[in-house]
Amino acid sequence: MSISGISSYGGYGGYALQASHGANCQCPACQQNLASAAAPAALASAPGNSAADPSAADQKEPARPNATLGADGKPLDEQQQKQVEALKARDSEVRQHEQAHLTSGGALAGGGATYTYQQGPDGKQYAIGGEVGIRLARGSTPQETISNAQTVQRAALAPADPSGQDRAVAAAAAQMEQQARIELMQQQAGKQGMSPLQARQHVNSPERQGPGLGSNIDTYA
Repeated sequence: MSISGISSYGGYGGYALQASHGANCQCPACQQNLASAAAPAALASAPGNSAADPSAADQKEPARPNATLGADGKPLDEQQQKQVEALKARDSEVRQHEQAHLTSGGALAGGGATYTYQQGPDGKQYAIGGEVGIRLARGSTPQETISNAQTVQRAALAPADPSGQDRAVAAAAAQMEQQARIELMQQQAGKQGMSPLQARQHVNSPERQGPGLGSNIDTYA
């Protein structure tokens, strides 16, 4: 602080100092004012400040307008996104598998497919398993039974990757077809060189018994 002049005040001829504070003034008041003035400038010039550095805003992670959202409305992380993709692939595979059964089964695969679902991180339901009811139906004649059995076999094995259950259904249908052919042989015993008694005994042998004789059964593929 430096003295720049004096002036009188009051009625008793006293004097007061007029203070002039320069840039190099070391008084506490000046030092505090200088520190306060410097703070906003330092903040404005700080790295990443969009006002001082227009490119700072461009350095932020860009928004992802098409990002998959979770059930809570927040974007999914990388692991959750992979899980959703896996569930989508499984859903497609299961539906194609069951549709193959339905397409090949015709009337014997009525009622459509039944699915088991799992909810993904995105809140959507995905099919992870399914089944189609297929009727092993005997016909009014051995020829009709044979045709039905062949249809069931085609339906059970229609998917590109038949499951163990699919193969079991196909095996049951193949057994029913075999039995129907024996019955047809019995009807044509004279032409086949076999007596009716021999044909009947052949049909009724324990190894020839199985699903499809005398009734219709529901199986699932």
